[in-house]
Amino acid sequence: MNDKGRGTSTLAAIMLVFGTVADSAAYEQATHAVVTEASYRRADIGSPNGSVLNMLGVPTFWWRISDGGYFDIDQFASNVTDFEHVSQPFENSIISKLGLPINNSPESWLLRGAIREDDNPNEDPPTPQDISPSLRRPLHHFFDPFYNRALTSTGLFILDSDIHKNPDWAIGSRDSFNAPNNREIGRRNHFSIFDAREAMFRALTLKRLNQDGSFSDVDSTADSAARYLLRKAYWATTFRALGDVLHLVQDMAQPQHTRNEPHSGMGCLTQTAFCLGGHASIYERYINARILGTKKFTLVKPFNAPIEISPAALDFGTYPLPSFAKYGDYWSTSPGIASLSGQGMADYSNRGFFTAKYNFGNSEFPQPSSVAGYTMVPQPPVRWDGSGISNGAPVYFYRATVRDTLTGQDATNVALTSYSVWDQFMQSRSLSPSFSLNRQNYDAMADLLIPRAVAYSAGLINFFFRGRIEISLPAQGAFALADHAHATGSSGFKKLRAKVKNGTSAIMTANQGVHPQGMTGGSLFAVVRYHDDLAYRENLSGIVGAASCAAQSSVFDNANPEATTLCRNGIEEIVVSARYPIALSPNEEREIQFDFSDAPIPLAATDLQLQVVYRGALGGEGDAVVVGTADISEPTYFTFHNASDYISIGAEIYTRAQIDANPGLLDLVYPPYCVDQSQSPPRTRDTCFKPFDLDLELAFGNADPATNPTISVSALPGRRFLRIVYLTSADYSDYKRTTAEPTIRASIRPSRYAKSDTVGQLGYCLPHDDYHIVMRAAQYVETGARPGYYLGVLDSLRGINGWLQTACVNSGDGQVGKVPYANMKVADDLTDDNEETSPFEVTIAADFAP
Repeated sequence: MNDKGRGTSTLAAIMLVFGTVADSAAYEQATHAVVTEASYRRADIGSPNGSVLNMLGVPTFWWRISDGGYFDIDQFASNVTDFEHVSQPFENSIISKLGLPINNSPESWLLRGAIREDDNPNEDPPTPQDISPSLRRPLHHFFDPFYNRALTSTGLFILDSDIHKNPDWAIGSRDSFNAPNNREIGRRNHFSIFDAREAMFRALTLKRLNQDGSFSDVDSTADSAARYLLRKAYWATTFRALGDVLHLVQDMAQPQHTRNEPHSGMGCLTQTAFCLGGHASIYERYINARILGTKKFTLVKPFNAPIEISPAALDFGTYPLPSFAKYGDYWSTSPGIASLSGQGMADYSNRGFFTAKYNFGNSEFPQPSSVAGYTMVPQPPVRWDGSGISNGAPVYFYRATVRDTLTGQDATNVALTSYSVWDQFMQSRSLSPSFSLNRQNYDAMADLLIPRAVAYSAGLINFFFRGRIEISLPAQGAFALADHAHATGSSGFKKLRAKVKNGTSAIMTANQGVHPQGMTGGSLFAVVRYHDDLAYRENLSGIVGAASCAAQSSVFDNANPEATTLCRNGIEEIVVSARYPIALSPNEEREIQFDFSDAPIPLAATDLQLQVVYRGALGGEGDAVVVGTADISEPTYFTFHNASDYISIGAEIYTRAQIDANPGLLDLVYPPYCVDQSQSPPRTRDTCFKPFDLDLELAFGNADPATNPTISVSALPGRRFLRIVYLTSADYSDYKRTTAEPTIRASIRPSRYAKSDTVGQLGYCLPHDDYHIVMRAAQYVETGARPGYYLGVLDSLRGINGWLQTACVNSGDGQVGKVPYANMKVADDLTDDNEETSPFEVTIAADFAP
């Protein structure tokens, strides 16, 4: 063969070399799946109390379906309106065989991402070629922290002219250590940290970050059902991308990935043990066999060796979860020569362990040492299945200390390599001894590396979701307020006020460094999640909690929370406020008014949740997404009737005619002058107990309604009512919902009296004390002592439906008492004459006025 032919043959071989890290049934993917599962369980998000998922607003009933859509995000490309991809049988089969969950949960999507990060066109068995089919992802899974380099090997440029370092590939930056916040525009990996952040923001807001820093709708034409599916798909994308990132961190716990050692087992020359793509990784095959509990694994190329083993479960350990101030530190805290004391996962595996290519005596890496520090311990040779070899020459295990600069708890007496006449499979090689790695070396390696792979992955999950926003009621006592005389079911609330606090804790690193997590140069969005109240009518004759929607079975399907019922749309919708530029120092709290003018919070809504979403710098991360979630009440109605056409005596109310017809009641009238004894029979004087117009001010909480009213009305006529509707905090800790918030204080008086005089003081209007209003509930609650659907039932007064209703009546006996609500219900119904059945207009304070 001439030189040209030989060169062509070599390049053809190179094309087959590096495209895969496995040539057998997805064992490497199984390892990543199981390690990711263990990581999820150790991370805060996997806590049984579900606090992180509650904060994110990911309901567990989404998990019930076994499949779902997700996106291959090209962040600054044109809008995406349809689901582009669904999970494939490839990854679902691996997950199923491991007995792990296959559904639409964050956990399952993390597993799928961890499996699919090994996608490449040469995998055996073939990986799904539904995303970037020509991309050889494993080429980007290497990072040597000592030389701060990606995988290097002859001919790689033929396969990929731009091979990334593992952390750059994972984070999405061209230089994750020196410029971690500079996203790589046009990056080929669409499952990076930057992509997970973008997907998370879209899932929360259905808005996208544009390249110029502005925000726009993901799909402005989508209907509510499509928007619901979009949000689900973006949550799936968030966790799918994060799963890919976890795979990349876990690869740093495999020393061949941190010591620049290809190990595809491809391009092997049959007449020798030489492989262009490096020997197949014995360590990876062995660990996968332990994961799967099999008694044998096979290395086809170049060894053609079936290896029988004694199955032994892996110990994931309880290694402390690392805490770092930036993503790159999970890989290396000090790339370069300083990595020898670094605390990243790559730092630890690079300096701590030998590999098949770079074993004792190599000059490529200074550590582990090839000079001193070892104790040589001879042991009888033992096969991989644990059986002894009779009359065999001993194996000398070189035992040394593996330093842990993160915890300071070094591992001692670790069997780092072996010196003997036996090869790695414990088969006689020759009479000339040499160094090799056998099962006992790999067991020692796994005992230290696997628990760290789990811990570093869990630590990174915690870092990704470290942001905390705390939401509380504003000083005014309500999040939003509207006059029901003007607010319709669709127009709703156009302003929302809330106290927003940056509750993100400072990061404490192993070297006692304190890294505050300030929010700087970012944007806030308020998001209200809700379900349509299909029964809603403006006069509240129809509404969830009234009439045919007063029974839970008509409102909510316990077997399927996403089902649409007679009264409630099963599709969750969101409205999003305008952007609010902000900077919040750690623990800083500010009261913020969010503008919902373009998308009002509807009154015809149930199951309300308030989320505040921040996008911007968080600590050292330049483009973080943080969300806080608060359960809030459904639109809660307070109705005040001017019932001065009725007169109270004791705890009962009467018409003038009823009192005149009852001598016993006439005897109780006060002042006595108001009974005209000159008539026979006696009757009340026309000048007493006349219906009157009311002036009224209402204020929430401790505010003085006379001086700082939230709601005012002038000259509310008799037989008319006002009705306000507001949103307040929700508290489901008490199943009976006895918690009342806010308190509404009132200043009430006939229009002819001075503002300083209250009706209560003058004895004309009852009741006159503060109103303690329990929130209105129409909501499915997943957490707490009593999960389930909470439904508050409305009631009627004078033919008017409402949540809490009260009334002002004439006092006929001079007593300042309270007429029980049940006794008020004897009042006759209002009629449509003179607009009696329509709310009277009130004035709303500027803080809440649209």
